[in-house]
Parts: sequence; C-alpha cells; structure tokens
Amino acid sequence: MVNIKEFNGVYPPAEDSFLLLNAVKYAHGSVLDMCAGSGIIGLNAAKVAKEVTLVDINPKAIKAIKYNARKNGIKNIKCIKSNLFSFLDKQKFDVIYSNPPYLPKKTEKGWADYALSGGIEGSETTLRIINSIKEHLKPGGTAFIILSTVYDIDKVYKEIKRLKLSFERLYSVNFFFEELILIKIYDKSRNSSKSR
Repeated sequence: MVNIKEFNGVYPPAEDSFLLLNAVKYAHGSVLDMCAGSGIIGLNAAKVAKEVTLVDINPKAIKAIKYNARKNGIKNIKCIKSNLFSFLDKQKFDVIYSNPPYLPKKTEKGWADYALSGGIEGSETTLRIINSIKEHLKPGGTAFIILSTVYDIDKVYKEIKRLKLSFERLYSVNFFFEELILIKIYDKSRNSSKSR
C-alpha cells in the first residue's frame, strides 16, 4: 500500500477511496485515475500497471500526487490538470478508475468544493464521466466507479444502459445517510473476458 500524505485543499483518502481500492487488483496495461485527488488509487495501481495517468482539476491535487509519487519511488505515472477528459484527446486506457464528487451542491467556491460537489443533483459529474468512458476505453477495457445513493442512482444505471454498456455492482458500504457502491462498467460487445 502506498503511503499517502494529505494536503490542505486536496480531497483526502476516505471511505469512498478505500472502497475503490478494492478494484486496484484489476489494474494492468494503461490506467487512468480520473478525479485523482491525493493519488491513492492511481499510485497504488502504478505498482502493477505499465503506466498510469492521474487527472484532477485541482492544481493542488496535482502537486500532492507528484509529491506522493516521489516519496513512494513511483515513476510510471503522468499527471494532467484537466476538467475531466478535456485534455486527454483521444487517449484510450485498459482500466479507468474514478471516485467523482457526488454531493448535491449549487456552486463551487473553492477547490474543496470541487472535490465534493457533483452538481445540483449530485450525479452530474458522474454522468459526464460515464458519457466519456466508451470513447476512452480500449477494446476489452473496464471502468470502476464509485456511486452514491445521495443522488438518484437509477438515473446513472439508466444512462449506462442507454450507452449500451454493461455494469456490475462489486462492493458497497453503508452509512446512516447513504450507501456507497463500487461498480464495474464494460462494453460487453467488445469484451472477450468479463473478469478483467
């Protein structure tokens, strides 16, 4: 497990991060960590993958990732400051991880808000990511995303189906006000192996 130092203004590893860590065992080839925060997912994936691209809109997160990579001797990574997929062009990956912000909020006032606010309903950022997955997954590729029941989760499931993608619930954790769910998304028509 990679040792992560927390930085002010950067989303620290929390229950949702640790839930997504369950899927790091599937990392291989080229990996994308979208909404990377402190880098806990991508840096752990870099121990088994060929290369990892970590993306976050927060410049403080990019600095934190680079610091944590240096402290752990991890070199097979690339950091990109980007609003989701904006600066990834047509890059494709074998595995995509994402722990998007999911709390319902009307406006973002600072980087801490960006790390928490998923939009007015809470699901908007998650839906934007899901709408770009097909374009950025290699044939046979898989995405792992954290969802939350603080928003209308059925809307997310319907969008995945509309895009003709398949999904499976892998793990979940319950809190008194929400359930966090880790799902696997893949394109069954291009996937020769569901296990990867």
